[in-house]
Amino acid sequence: MCSSALAQKKAIKVLLKGDKKLEKLDTLGALDLYQKALYMDTTLADSYAKISDIYVYQRKYDKALNLLNAGLRITMDVPKDPESISHLYSIRSFLHFNMNKYGSAITDLDQAILLNKTNPNYFYMRALIRRMNGDEKGCCRDLRKAIALGMESAKVYRENYCN
Repeated sequence: MCSSALAQKKAIKVLLKGDKKLEKLDTLGALDLYQKALYMDTTLADSYAKISDIYVYQRKYDKALNLLNAGLRITMDVPKDPESISHLYSIRSFLHFNMNKYGSAITDLDQAILLNKTNPNYFYMRALIRRMNGDEKGCCRDLRKAIALGMESAKVYRENYCN
């Protein structure tokens, strides 16, 4: 257990180095470090999220989806960080949305919300998808929740579409 905690700390340090590369817009350098961190600790959800974010940015949606599916399988078996795992679901939701798989997108957002009830973005994204699917009440409920969690931009959408 001690070596596992040590491996995780080392992997997190590598992730932080990757973040610094990304801040300098060095996506290839960041990607290399994120993949190294993933190799060091395959149960660290942040590695999957950060790599997938880059793949989405590069429009490599299939690679992102495959990685997210693997990451969710592995990290859910050894849950360490519900907030990071919820991010994996939200990224996958975005991919499903872009593939016109709205039911899957909502299912992933439902999972993200179960793991992290304080992220207003998840409620907002789900509200938009619900609106597209004709679920006005569900849309407005999610918008109210996003606003309650501090998302000011959801107010405009709610004023235009909810009574």
